Amino acid sequence: MTKGKLISFEGIEGVGKSTSIGSVKKFLEKNQIEVYSTREPGGTKYGESLRNILLNNKSKISPEAELLLIFSIRNQHIEDVIIPKLNSGIWILCDRYIDASIAYQGYGKKVSLKKIDMLIKEFTNEIKPDLTIFFDLSYKKSLKRFPKYKKKDRFENLNNKFFDDVYNGYKKISNQNKSRVKIINASKSKEDVNNQIILELKKKFKNLS
Repeated sequence: MTKGKLISFEGIEGVGKSTSIGSVKKFLEKNQIEVYSTREPGGTKYGESLRNILLNNKSKISPEAELLLIFSIRNQHIEDVIIPKLNSGIWILCDRYIDASIAYQGYGKKVSLKKIDMLIKEFTNEIKPDLTIFFDLSYKKSLKRFPKYKKKDRFENLNNKFFDDVYNGYKKISNQNKSRVKIINASKSKEDVNNQIILELKKKFKNLS
């Protein structure tokens, strides 16, 4: 059996990842590919319970403790979900993965990038995305898309400087990993964004039509 593929979707809040993941899933299924959608932090019962703690506005967590919690969730996610499904030939669409830790905890919260790199090497079983889609949209533009009456979580309540740093971090990650990370202009319409993603999928995986 052919091994599955791991596709990660990255970007700051409000860039439209969730909507696009649903469209990508439908496109791949039309190509007779079995697809599983998941997210980080989360993906397992253990991970979802810790996700609630991470996003809770009442939680007081230091940046390094936050990073370790996320890698605890990720390791469980990789062992219980990602590896078994990839080995079964299933393609995985993951809403955020290792690049999110570099962007949010590294560039955003200033945790040592060397420490993050060490955790990636030691606790991800060398599982890297076959393709990463980065939704390129600045925080200033993404704010306009945020639902007016939605209560913000612990991350969404962080200040503009934090999200500008995260966004710039994602740009650096993209420029350093051009063969894996493909930049999508997320300021366009949903249809245009989906077309950009499908084009990148067809470039990367030649069997798609």
